[in-house]
Amino acid sequence: MLPQQLSSPPKPPHSPSGWKARSPRPACGSPGSFCGSPVRLAPTNAIAGVGVQVPATSASPASPSFNRSGSASGRSGSPSPSARPINAAHQILVRAAAEARVTASAPADLSEVSSRLASTQSWPALQVLALQYRGRLDAAGLVAVLRKAAQLAAATPNPTASDQYACSRLLECLALTAAPLLPAMGAPTQAAVLGTLGALASSGLVAGRQVPNLVVVLVQALTLASMPQLGSLTGPQLAAVLRGSAALCPAGLPEVWLDEWQAAATGRALEDMPAEALEAVLTSVETLYARQNWLPADSWLGELLSALESKMPAFEGSSLRRLATTLAGLEVRPAAPWLGAFRAAFDERVAAAEMEPADVAGVLFAFTKLEVAFA
Repeated sequence: MLPQQLSSPPKPPHSPSGWKARSPRPACGSPGSFCGSPVRLAPTNAIAGVGVQVPATSASPASPSFNRSGSASGRSGSPSPSARPINAAHQILVRAAAEARVTASAPADLSEVSSRLASTQSWPALQVLALQYRGRLDAAGLVAVLRKAAQLAAATPNPTASDQYACSRLLECLALTAAPLLPAMGAPTQAAVLGTLGALASSGLVAGRQVPNLVVVLVQALTLASMPQLGSLTGPQLAAVLRGSAALCPAGLPEVWLDEWQAAATGRALEDMPAEALEAVLTSVETLYARQNWLPADSWLGELLSALESKMPAFEGSSLRRLATTLAGLEVRPAAPWLGAFRAAFDERVAAAEMEPADVAGVLFAFTKLEVAFA
C-alpha cells in the first residue's frame, strides 16, 4: 500500500546506513562545531533572562549553565560528576519557592502519600493533594505524584481546558516542591521526572508555549544537572531525559548538552531501548530540528534508524503513523531494507484491521510527501 517509488531509494555516499536526506546534514558531532542557526527567537514565556537572545561576550569560561541564549555558556569540558553546582535555572526556582513561602520540612511518609494517591481519581483532587504536600515530598514522593498524573493523563484522551489548567497548576506546585530536592537528586530520579513530564506533554495536557514558566525552569535545571551523569543512564532513561527536555524547553536545549547526550545514547544504549523509547527519541529529534535547527550526526542517525528497524514488528498502528510523519518532518528517507520492514509491519496491521483509517491516511500522506520532496 505504500508508494512503490520509495521501495528502492539510491544509497547515497554520505549515509553509511543507506538512508537519504533531502539536504546535507550538519556534522553535529564534530568537535568545536555548532549545529543549526546561532540566533534563536526569544520565547514568550522567558523569565529572569532564561531563553532570551543576547550577543556573545568574551567573559571568562564558566561551568555550563543556561544563559540568555538558551544554550550552555561553554562547549569545552563537562562538570565533574562529583560536583553538583547550582545552575542559573535552579537559582531561579529556589527564589520562586522562597517568594511563595515554600519551605522544606520533614518529608511525608511515602506509604501515606501512596495511599492518598490511590484514592485520587481527578485532576482537581490531585491538585489539592499536591498543595497539601507542598514542601513535604521527598524525591520518591515527587515521582509518585508525577506518575499518578501520567496515569490520569492516559485516562484522559481528550483533555478539556479545565483539565489542562488543573495540570498546569499541579506542575507549578510540584516545581516549587522540587526546588530543594534537585542538588541531591540522582540520575535515575532525574530521568523519571523528565520522562513523566514528557509523557504529560505528549498527552496534550501541557502544550507548547502554554507550558508554565516554573515548569520550564524546572526542566532546564534538571537538564543541566543531568549532563555529568548522562553516561551512567540506561537506554530507556536516556530516551526519557531527551523526551522531557525537548518537549518542555521552548527556547531549545544547549548544544553542548545535546552533544553529551548523543555520545551517551549510542551502541548498546540504543539497542536496549524498547520500541516506545525509540519512537520518543525520533520524535524529540524532530522537535529539536523544528525548534532550533539541530540534527544529530549522520552516523548516529543511521544507528537510530537501524534500531528502529529491528523493533519494527513491535510498533502499533498509531506508532507507525508517527514514525512516518516524523521522518517526513525531518526530510529523511530510509534505505530499502528499512522501508521493507516498515511495509511488512504496516501491511500486517492493516490486514488485521489494527489501524484506524486516520493512521493509514497519515502513513500514506507522509510517504507521498517524502516522494515529492525527493523527486
